[in-house]
Amino acid sequence: MSFQEQSIGVQVDSADGEGVRGQGSAEDPTHGALEPGPSLTSLSLANADPKVKNQEPQTFTFYDRDQKVLVLDSETLIAVHKKPFTRPETFYVLASPMSSAGDKGNPVFLAVSKGELCLCCEMDKKKGRPALQLKKKKLAWLSDSATEDLKGFTFYRKTRLCRNTLESAAHKGWFISTGHENEPVRMTDKLGREEITDFAFIAVSKAPTSPSEVSEVAALEWMVGLKH
Repeated sequence: MSFQEQSIGVQVDSADGEGVRGQGSAEDPTHGALEPGPSLTSLSLANADPKVKNQEPQTFTFYDRDQKVLVLDSETLIAVHKKPFTRPETFYVLASPMSSAGDKGNPVFLAVSKGELCLCCEMDKKKGRPALQLKKKKLAWLSDSATEDLKGFTFYRKTRLCRNTLESAAHKGWFISTGHENEPVRMTDKLGREEITDFAFIAVSKAPTSPSEVSEVAALEWMVGLKH
């Protein structure tokens, strides 16, 4: 998922994966992701209630089911396997004022770059399908907006079996997803071996000055847990 000024985002293909293909596994995804408890300082791996609406954004790094982290590289979000020098991007997650839609989950805004680039799902008219974009909007401003159309910026966060999926509120059935290593984060409506749509939310201890403040212990515990 790449970034351009204001409403012009560089669209990411939904399922054909135009990024550089790596050696990521083709494990079947299941919906949802492991996340820590509501206390960001505790960094525990207890389940947080996604229905709790917080006045301040919670901060997380995201791991997909293939144990790839999401990083911001040259203003493009991509999925990579974590190495000692990898700096996972910190995601700011804030409750959206939109109402929940049935059992789809809790509506949230998502932002990166210290809350100054918001994730948005809009239709790519050239390709005729939804695309994921980064828009230069501050999360704090978006959450207070009375006039902004918030639907494109809202994603339904659904937790099941300690894992999370993120479905677009504007485009039913389209989920934030990752594919092979080094490919951009994108939207997909094809849930299967090539598309991973479930994420672990690993809490960051505080609003970070760098993603290195992520709890390495929490991330390691989650990875070990996958093997049991």
